Amino acid sequence: MKYDFIVFGGTGKEGRICARDLLESGYSVLLAGRDKSRVEDLLKNKKAGFLRVDLRDQNEIIKSIKLSNAGIAVNCAELSFNLDIMKACLKTRKHYTDLGGLHDMTIKQFQMDKEFKKAGIIAVTGCGATPGIANVLVSHGMKYFDKIEEINLGFAWDSNVKKFVVPYSIQSIFQEFTESPIILSNGKFRKSDRFKCVGSFNFPEIGKQTVYCIVHSEVYSFAKYYKSKGLKNVNYMAGFPAHSFNVIKTFLDLGFDSQDKTLDFNGIKVSPLEATHKILRLIKPVEGYEETEDIWVRMKGVKNRRKQEKNFDCLIHSLKNWPGVGSDVGTGMPISIISQMLKNNLITTSGVYAPEAIIPSEIFFKELAKRKIYVYDNGKRIN
Repeated sequence: MKYDFIVFGGTGKEGRICARDLLESGYSVLLAGRDKSRVEDLLKNKKAGFLRVDLRDQNEIIKSIKLSNAGIAVNCAELSFNLDIMKACLKTRKHYTDLGGLHDMTIKQFQMDKEFKKAGIIAVTGCGATPGIANVLVSHGMKYFDKIEEINLGFAWDSNVKKFVVPYSIQSIFQEFTESPIILSNGKFRKSDRFKCVGSFNFPEIGKQTVYCIVHSEVYSFAKYYKSKGLKNVNYMAGFPAHSFNVIKTFLDLGFDSQDKTLDFNGIKVSPLEATHKILRLIKPVEGYEETEDIWVRMKGVKNRRKQEKNFDCLIHSLKNWPGVGSDVGTGMPISIISQMLKNNLITTSGVYAPEAIIPSEIFFKELAKRKIYVYDNGKRIN
């Protein structure tokens, strides 16, 4: 069968959300992953297929893309696989999207720009909520400035039931908090302190929340695209409710994020990180659990020789017909939207890009609204 898309990490949470959105949009999808039992509901759709793929094997990645006959490879797997899947796309000449790669990985991905241009294909990295929605908020906001000086951004979220639920990939969370944050300060990249508390701020529908400086890809891509427009300062901040942050910090303090050590469970050897990941997957959904997330951007600059500030927020809520995924719909749906844009030739250039350089904001925001994800400009809804 010829599929429209192959989704790597298709049996993970974000992969399942993305695949379902693609299927409900009328496309055919090959879900590439490890645990078929997690996508049995999606496989009831005649346009869906499953393929077991070990992403540690480059040849398996290439073979799976060829087998799918898909024009676009959607990467919803862990960021450590970004380069391998991108290289497979180069060899098969297929377009590529992913959920982002933090700072160092993003730099390595952009180094492949010339190869993607030569192959005549497109790679868009960072297509989720943040990076993703946040990047498009910034590109939309740039039209309000003649000169941009500072961009602060991040996410904040909370839930109605104050119990720990994994907010998104635990591996990504551990990596974001254990790597030293990189900020843009006075036009130069520099490292900041881990777990640095930036302060407490009020966020729409969430209220007051403490935010922490963490490593993220937007700092690099904003500097890449907007330094010529005067950008000197970028800070990325993550907000977690106390009941979630305290559990995450305990995990880190106890070394649950380690990939170097080995635990032996009746002859099965796994790292503490792998064990933590498997255990957390066993947590049953909390009845009545709902989340609200704010992807926020604060921009400062000059317009017509006057100081200008713009505040953008994208509010994401749990959706009743998407049980058990919380505000993660705001990550899995945007990568589906952007992948569909590639499929429908709304983006036709080639090379490696972050969303702020290539995604038309009006079309993107309109698609978000169809999925009940709303964007606000200084408190006024604009989609």
